[in-house]
Amino acid sequence: MACLHTCSVFPLMGYTRSMIKKILKNLSMVDRILFGLALIILPLGFLIKISTKAIREAQASTLVFTQWWQDELKDDTLKRIVSEFESNNPGIIIKLEHLSYQKMEDRLLKGVPGEIHGSDILALDPRWLYELIRQDMLKPLGPYIEKTKTMENRMFIPGLPSDSPQGSEAVWAFPVVSFMVPLFYNVEVLQAAGFDRPPKTRADFLHYARTITNSTGRYGMALALSPEDPHSLYVDVYSWIWAAGGVLFQGGKPNVSSPPIHETLGFLDTLHKEGLLSPDLFSKTRAQKLEEFAQGTIGMMVASVQDIHTLQQQMGDTGFGITTIPGLDMSSKPVFGLTSWYTGISQQSKYQDQAWAFITFLAERSSRLAIASHAVPGNWNGTRSLKEDLYAKAYDMYEGGEVMQEFIGTPQIHSLETIVREELYTMFTQGQDPAATAASIQTQWEEALP
Repeated sequence: MACLHTCSVFPLMGYTRSMIKKILKNLSMVDRILFGLALIILPLGFLIKISTKAIREAQASTLVFTQWWQDELKDDTLKRIVSEFESNNPGIIIKLEHLSYQKMEDRLLKGVPGEIHGSDILALDPRWLYELIRQDMLKPLGPYIEKTKTMENRMFIPGLPSDSPQGSEAVWAFPVVSFMVPLFYNVEVLQAAGFDRPPKTRADFLHYARTITNSTGRYGMALALSPEDPHSLYVDVYSWIWAAGGVLFQGGKPNVSSPPIHETLGFLDTLHKEGLLSPDLFSKTRAQKLEEFAQGTIGMMVASVQDIHTLQQQMGDTGFGITTIPGLDMSSKPVFGLTSWYTGISQQSKYQDQAWAFITFLAERSSRLAIASHAVPGNWNGTRSLKEDLYAKAYDMYEGGEVMQEFIGTPQIHSLETIVREELYTMFTQGQDPAATAASIQTQWEEALP
């Protein structure tokens, strides 16, 4: 009987049949019996352990976290945070579902209303909030926040947004990581044009761009306005408006027909008319713009702090610098646009309490996510240990300036952007006056918005 059992289970122990025979030959009868029992009992223990683990996992709540962040974080940051959460919460399993940003946006905004295909926790661009709330796809977080306020750990509460349709004060999502948008300059290109520092005002910038283009055979700047890039207008156009002290909405209404916006459109039109911008700006992607900058084809560009890491790998630490986006003069504080990563809970989730536990856990570790994603300012309420000069400079600029993040909770984002892109194309290619361009955008935005 013992032989039958051992013959069936000894492969689990790593023994071959010949090894068993050799061992038994050198053992006494008592030892043979004990050895046979060991071969039976040890594999049974192993199988019981596997069975117990399977039962435990079957009884746990499995939540799907759908996100695009995974490829934008170094190493396995997200997986390690999930593993840490699961260790602290044995009854919850987090399954990471990874999509590209574009696929995720398409699924959320162009899919079936109210359906998020089995996701429990969602990574969000705050620009999506209006549509998600309108379609009842997000769980309001107010009741959870009220409970959390009585707890000791309240570090993440002050940064919560209150933007939503109809001016409601309900909270729908957590900000986790944020990225500021400064001006980048290629040190070698500026030096070749005779400059030893970056431009400080808009007049400075025009002088630099003209000198670079006319004396070095390169271009002063690039705009990457491809519709394939969801943040192209946000980075390459709106950033200049905010730096000039303009806002695109005033009191919840379009504010495009205002002097700072007229001036900014005129500034961009001058860059184009004088040939200071690299060509193909309406088809150029963010990646192509970064490549032009790294190769020294252009001298300056506006980009995210996320791009510092990419450029360091190509250009080293001293091949480029960052500075504030020049405003109309030097009398006011610099203004930086922000892009952000948010999280929310699906209205369709069966495990909303567990989802809340995970997103608060994620928020508490937002500093780790910020460092792993090369973000500045990073998380909204934590602090950051900065060792690299460019990141330290970015944080200093952030602390000395102001940040702007319009379009959170704004409806018809894609329609508004299409209007701006088409009007810019008309201005650049057909000579439409900047003031007329602003007036046309204003009228069309008013018609598009509810």
